[in-house]
Amino acid sequence: MFRYLLLLETDEEREFFKFIYQEYRQEMFCVARAILKNEADAEDMVHETFLILTDHLNKIINSESYKVRDYIITTVRHRCFNLYRKRKIQECSGLEEWEPGEILEKGPDTILEETELKEAVTGLLKELKSPYGEVLTLQYYHEMSFQEIAEEMDTTPDNVRHISMRARKKLQSILEERGLWNEKEGFCP
Repeated sequence: MFRYLLLLETDEEREFFKFIYQEYRQEMFCVARAILKNEADAEDMVHETFLILTDHLNKIINSESYKVRDYIITTVRHRCFNLYRKRKIQECSGLEEWEPGEILEKGPDTILEETELKEAVTGLLKELKSPYGEVLTLQYYHEMSFQEIAEEMDTTPDNVRHISMRARKKLQSILEERGLWNEKEGFCP
């Protein structure tokens, strides 16, 4: 806690920070661990959240206690979900392991082209704002249904369907801007 206190300027900020640190640290950790399923990552997210709070303490220092708690818990949840989504997308970006039979059948050039194409699409998905990239990744890379994605994201299948539709339109517009899409042929790498 001492490291955080050094970042604060006034005694009032330091006292308030001590209070929120003691009051909410354990709850923040529990929330982070529930999302990330990993104690080390949860500790990292709590630490990052406290660092963010030192910069934004003025937003909550004179607020009611329930607003302070909501702000803190929301901040740690967003940090955790961002890390979770980032890792999900990164999992999809690695080279697939190819079976020897596939290499002989397709040829190394074709496999290299497919791998490069997959990496390019993964890069484009990373450019999409959340939850667009996440939905498309789960839908196409992990071959999950709208129902499964809805359960994963704690929303409705209808909402997932709409997000997917908007994400595909956004992805298409990015491809058009880069000259990689046309109406007649579709995707043109």
